[in-house]
Amino acid sequence: MDERDSLIAALSDPDRRTGIVMDFDGVLSPIIDDPSASALLPGAAVTLERLAARLDLVALLSGRPVAFLAERIPLPGVVLLGSYGLERHHDGSTVTGPGVQEWLPRVATARDLLTEALGAVPGIHIEAKSVAVAVHWRNALDREAAALLVDDAVARAAERTGLAPEPGKLVQELRPPLPVNKGTALRQLIAEQRLDLVAYAGDDRGDLPAFAAAREAGGASLVVHGHETAPEVAAVPGVHFENPGEFVVWLDELSRTPDPAL
Repeated sequence: MDERDSLIAALSDPDRRTGIVMDFDGVLSPIIDDPSASALLPGAAVTLERLAARLDLVALLSGRPVAFLAERIPLPGVVLLGSYGLERHHDGSTVTGPGVQEWLPRVATARDLLTEALGAVPGIHIEAKSVAVAVHWRNALDREAAALLVDDAVARAAERTGLAPEPGKLVQELRPPLPVNKGTALRQLIAEQRLDLVAYAGDDRGDLPAFAAAREAGGASLVVHGHETAPEVAAVPGVHFENPGEFVVWLDELSRTPDPAL
């Protein structure tokens, strides 16, 4: 039995409380040029619905705003956490964590500063998020030159506002410098749900704390690769998938595994 099959068997164990937590972009949806057009891969919604009926926890933990996730995954039983765990979808509304609201004026200031510095540069897109601001340069003709411009503008905005930079795949984000990340959010989910085994699926640097948290809890890291996988992500020990399509196929296998208790 290989690693993937072994993990399916472990997550299907009726004598343990088990769960799977996943990022969205690069995991359940391919990375595309227009971030606003991201959507679940075909069949993924049905798979998630089946999993939610089987496992003790199925959750999305993303850097995206939780409202974005709720639009694309309106599935009962799937827990949604956005903005690296700073937001949670609850009873049809968004709940933010302690201390988030007081940083929102500085997020607005950072958005204005970045728009002033980079808004007219072709191929650079400023994305205003609910509790953060992101700068994408995926569509720039010269990505290296654009990255230098973005690095400089983000560093100056961070110094001015006190916001924390979060690097990703051809994107930099500024968000409140609170002691919250995907690792702390995953640990909270594990405790809330009293999980015996958890698997976390991610693809980018922002997922590194969650990979570590999953392993510390005796769980598994599911690393989904792509064209721009950072070396430190590729080096994470765990079960590796070549792309989101391959991961969703495995997820479907997990959702269809016969319940040993039946």
